[in-house]
Amino acid sequence: MSSYWWIRDHVEGSLLRVAVFEGKSSTDGDVSLMLEQVELQAKRASQEHSAHLLVFPELFLSGYILNRDIILSSARYIIEKNVIGHLQKIARQYSIALLIGYPELDDDEKIYNTAILINENGDILLNYRKTHLWSNKEREVFAEGNQLSSIVELRGVRVGIMICYDVEMCEVARSLTLLGAQLLLVATAISSSPRNDNIVRLMVPIRALENHVWLAYANLSQPEFYGLSRIIGPDGNELCRVHNDPLIVADLIPKDYLNVIASTPYMADRRPSMYTMIHDSKYHVKLPTDYQYTDD
Repeated sequence: MSSYWWIRDHVEGSLLRVAVFEGKSSTDGDVSLMLEQVELQAKRASQEHSAHLLVFPELFLSGYILNRDIILSSARYIIEKNVIGHLQKIARQYSIALLIGYPELDDDEKIYNTAILINENGDILLNYRKTHLWSNKEREVFAEGNQLSSIVELRGVRVGIMICYDVEMCEVARSLTLLGAQLLLVATAISSSPRNDNIVRLMVPIRALENHVWLAYANLSQPEFYGLSRIIGPDGNELCRVHNDPLIVADLIPKDYLNVIASTPYMADRRPSMYTMIHDSKYHVKLPTDYQYTDD
């Protein structure tokens, strides 16, 4: 099912009011401190902005720390202190859905870089494990997830999740769109390296444009991380971005885009039979054994 929502009739107003928070990363894995920030921003987004959904960055509960011992300690704390239950309580208390990145520990002591989506009633809608880990640095700490995000409805809007490096794989966003996503939520922790300029400034909005979906992009803040958290419309243009206030809010209004994007129905004009090599294993590119990712 494609998400060509714009070929049907729609109400004049907003489908969903989305908030994005750009926060600082913890450096020591202190989950309790970050949980306080989650509650504070959930209260602000709900009471000051009447937002329906609040999106946080990648690994926000622990901080983006590529140290297995620290991340493991944070992951155990999340289980022992029932932090997910606390998040569900916050969502219910402020009647707001939450998308939050955290380290998830499974029964085999594997750690996953995960993002959880909780609705305004405190129900867990998605628990997505990052499928595309960046470099051996992440692979030494985390296990890869093996399934793309499912698509779920949040107040009638179809939502899918990506985490950081996932959004740099055009196939991921396209797959989620073909599954019916109207809104892509991206929790990220991309660094402030100049090498990431084109990724953050160009590639991210192109994902929205080429799939005609809204995209909420929540990054950790400068100076260590790139920042530039924003909400992007289906035409690839920004609805808002973080400046002075780390909390931004935008409405998803379909009728703002009906004429703008109707000239390029990318999903319908595709010729999938010509692209079969994308999922043919014989075309899988293998890196040399001594390959080194550029350290950013």
